[in-house]
Amino acid sequence: MNFRLWMMAAMGLALASPVRADYFAIDLSSVGIQPVAVNSSRQFAGTREVAPGQQQAYRWDNVTSFTNLGTLGGTNSSASAINEQGWVAGTSRINTTSSVSHAFLWQPGVGLTDLGTLGGTSFPTVSAVNATGVVVGASPTTGNAATHAFVWQPGVGLTDLGTLGGNNSVARGVNDAGTVVGASDTADGGSRPFIWTEAGGLVDLGGLGGPTADGSANDINNNGVVVGQSTRGDGTSGAFVWNAGVFTDLGGLGGANSVAFAINNLGEVVGTAQNDAGESLAFLWDATNGLRSLNSLLGDNPQNVSLTRAIGITDSGDILAESATLDGTIVYLVTQNGDLNPPPPTNEVPAPPALVLAGLGLPLAGLMRRKRSA
Repeated sequence: MNFRLWMMAAMGLALASPVRADYFAIDLSSVGIQPVAVNSSRQFAGTREVAPGQQQAYRWDNVTSFTNLGTLGGTNSSASAINEQGWVAGTSRINTTSSVSHAFLWQPGVGLTDLGTLGGTSFPTVSAVNATGVVVGASPTTGNAATHAFVWQPGVGLTDLGTLGGNNSVARGVNDAGTVVGASDTADGGSRPFIWTEAGGLVDLGGLGGPTADGSANDINNNGVVVGQSTRGDGTSGAFVWNAGVFTDLGGLGGANSVAFAINNLGEVVGTAQNDAGESLAFLWDATNGLRSLNSLLGDNPQNVSLTRAIGITDSGDILAESATLDGTIVYLVTQNGDLNPPPPTNEVPAPPALVLAGLGLPLAGLMRRKRSA
C-alpha cells in the first residue's frame, strides 16, 4: 500500500472511531458563587450573603462578575431561575416589617418587577422563566388555605392554574411556547405530573406505573418533551421522558430510584440516580447513549469529585451539578472546555483540535468533532 492510500485508510479509521471529549468539573466556590441556575452564556443566578443576616439574589458571569439584584423593599431576596437573555426570577421580601414575600422578575435596565401572589401571605416559590419572561412557580392562595401553581405573563399578570382535584399544586417548568409542567395533588390523595396550556388547561399526564401513578413533571423543552419522575409498577421511582403521550423509563445506575430534573432543546436529560449501594449519583441521558453516570464522563479529576445530582443543562451542553459533602453542598459547572468564559457565538465554529496519527506525529487538519449548538 503506498503512503497516500495508507494515509487515507488511517484517516478513515480515525473518522470511524471518534474520541469522546471529556468533561471537566469546575468548583464554582472558587469564584465565590453557589448558583441554582445557568444559561448558555454562562450567566449564573443564585443567592449570597451581602451583610450579616441578609441574603440577596445575584447574577454572575466571568466578565462582569456580580450584579446584585436587590429586593422589593425588604432585606432579603433569592434567585431561582435564569433565561437565555439573562433575566432572573425569584422571590423577595416586600418590606422590613413583615416576612411577606412576592415573586419577582429582574431584567437589565428595568430592575425588579413585583409579580405579586395568589392572595396569600406565606412564601411563594419560583421555578422557571422562559425567553419571553413568563414565570412559573407556586403561591399561597387567599388565607394561605392552599398553595397553587401559577403562571405570570407580561401584560397579563398571575394566573392560578388550579389543581387536579386536591389541595395543592406547583409549576416546575415552562417552555418558550408558554406550556407549563409540574405536579398536583389529586382527590384520591395522590400527586401526579401535569401539563398546562392556555387552550387545554391542566391535564394529568399519568405515569410509568399507569394512569394513577404518583410523580412530578420537572421540566419541558421547546419540542414539548417533558421530564420528571414517576412511581413504577413495583413501587420504585423512575426518571422519565414523556413525548406526545408516550412515557420512556430512563432506567438507572444499578439502584432502585432515579429522578430527571432538566432537559435541553437537544433532548439531553440530567438528574440523579441510585447505584447498587444506594448512593445518589448525577446522571446524563440521551437517546443515543442512554443513562450514564456524570462522574464516569469526567476527565482530569484529581480531587476525586463525586457528583450526586445534576440540576440543569443548557443548549450548549453545560451542566450544573452538585456534590454533597460533609461540609455541605458544592456546586460545579460540568463543561467540555474547562473554563467559565462565555462560549463563542453559535455562528462561529471554533478551530478543531489537531488529531495526530499514532506513531507519525502528523496532524490531521479539518477533522472536526461535532459542535453543539448553544
